[in-house]
Amino acid sequence: MKQFLTTILVLAAFTLQAQVTLDKKYDYSTSVVKFETLGYKYYLMDVPAGQCRIYNTDHSLFRTINCNIPNGFYLSDIKFISEKTFDADAGIELLCTYYMYNSAKSYYEYNSKIINDDGSALVTIDGSLYNYINKTGENAYKLFSYCYDYSVTPEKVWTNIYSLPGSPAVSAFSIKNDPDILLNAFPNPASQSLKVAYVLPENINQATLHLIDNSGKQVEQFEVDSHTDHLMLDVSRYQSGVYHYFIEYGNTKTPAKKLVVR
Repeated sequence: MKQFLTTILVLAAFTLQAQVTLDKKYDYSTSVVKFETLGYKYYLMDVPAGQCRIYNTDHSLFRTINCNIPNGFYLSDIKFISEKTFDADAGIELLCTYYMYNSAKSYYEYNSKIINDDGSALVTIDGSLYNYINKTGENAYKLFSYCYDYSVTPEKVWTNIYSLPGSPAVSAFSIKNDPDILLNAFPNPASQSLKVAYVLPENINQATLHLIDNSGKQVEQFEVDSHTDHLMLDVSRYQSGVYHYFIEYGNTKTPAKKLVVR
């Protein structure tokens, strides 16, 4: 009996030690990267401050990079933070995307730039909304930047492809052999009509776009294909509230994005 109780106590102690515990809480969305020489670091995007902050694995602050976002624009994405992807010097570089909503003409303007750790720009990419690093050969990588001009109708769409001097740093979110589905709705919030812009993967010709309400009930579904890159949606017939939309094909479903109808 005594041996049995001892075993129970040992198992209980082991169970307590094996529980998941909170290591650190960050106020903003945080990811991890393995730098070429610096090793693993955490990094986050501070939208109000327009900054990328890098932390050591013990959560001490390593470096703050000011993205120098233009007046009237807001930081929307930070990607490909590395030492050797964009140039050969010893500093850190990253790609940041920022946007502005033109309320007078009801369209979004997006731009991206590759910056050094002092905030200076290596390359500015006008109209750039989505950016991916794709493998284009053995030990060869290129930056694909999908660009849009929504100030004109129909909108202009183009792709810039940039050669890279190095190989991307190891990150779970850095390298894509094929682009994900590009999916964005604007204006958002909307009260009349909006455009759902999308780009299907290269080998996908048809897919279904689902619109669901905040309770998870499907409101409508639309067949979309690779012959166009957007769907015009009349939301004036929907009740005000929060909706979600996603694209599905085969056994693949994109993460749902939020849409607000006023």
